[in-house]
Amino acid sequence: MKTAFLFPGQGAQTVGMGADLYHHFNAYTQTFDACMEGAQLNLQAACFEGTDMDGGETIQPAIFAHSVSLLKLVTDAGVKAQSFAGLSLGEYSALCAAGVIGAAQGAALVRERGRIMDSAFKPGEGGMLSVIGFAVDEVEEAIQGVEDAYVANHLSDKQIVIAGRMTPLHMLREKFEQMGAKMVTLLAVAGPSHAPLLQGASEAFSKVLNAETFGKAQDTVYANALGSPYQSGSDIKALLTEQMRSRVKWYGCIEHMIESGVDRFVEIGPSNVLSKMLKRRVDKGIQVHSVRDAATLEKFLNTCEVQS
Repeated sequence: MKTAFLFPGQGAQTVGMGADLYHHFNAYTQTFDACMEGAQLNLQAACFEGTDMDGGETIQPAIFAHSVSLLKLVTDAGVKAQSFAGLSLGEYSALCAAGVIGAAQGAALVRERGRIMDSAFKPGEGGMLSVIGFAVDEVEEAIQGVEDAYVANHLSDKQIVIAGRMTPLHMLREKFEQMGAKMVTLLAVAGPSHAPLLQGASEAFSKVLNAETFGKAQDTVYANALGSPYQSGSDIKALLTEQMRSRVKWYGCIEHMIESGVDRFVEIGPSNVLSKMLKRRVDKGIQVHSVRDAATLEKFLNTCEVQS
């Protein structure tokens, strides 16, 4: 069985994430504590109680810490993957899973990433608009000529997210509703992401990345900016910089994995948003799992035991 581990991004956070694992699994506790030390934040309070979870500087390392600590429990149980992918922030969890960055290092990086992204826009200046019911080329045509609005996330064949300033987003919301979209929603985010509006932020973060030492990927890791895997010799830091200011090609990543023969997807992190999208896409012969907490971890590992 060819397995891919998937990791969600910002917006997947839930109050209490990891609390049931931290106090019962030493491997989770040790990895989580390493992330706390790296981020220099009280991630216990953030994850378990929701403290200060109102900005990316805390949200991003909190999600990362929970995801990679939960990953440790999955891999310690003997479940291995050949491919790793994460949505936006989740790409850092994927890189950690593949041995490119360490847990403490990754937590520190994504805290700084969140801080820089938070500071790029004042609250209320920009945001993200989710549009369901149109293909990406239809969305591109609809926003053509609209200033400060860009396709930011290509999530599935008919699920697109637009990033931009609030005035054009409100106008586009009305336009897509009139066009007959299944759903149009302004997302609860602090500002836009994955668009040229983040050019300055990406340049600032590139200096942070360039000061880091990265390892070599032990398995296949997918790059959001490419919609396909990093290749031998790929400049990971440059592609992570590009990721902040360009479209997340998640649909391309998923299609590439399916075409390469992945027949088991395991989402590891605080939500099941990626696995829910997948279940609407894949054939019955492809397994899709979500591991979020102690209960879903046990359920997944029991499934693995039955199959073995």
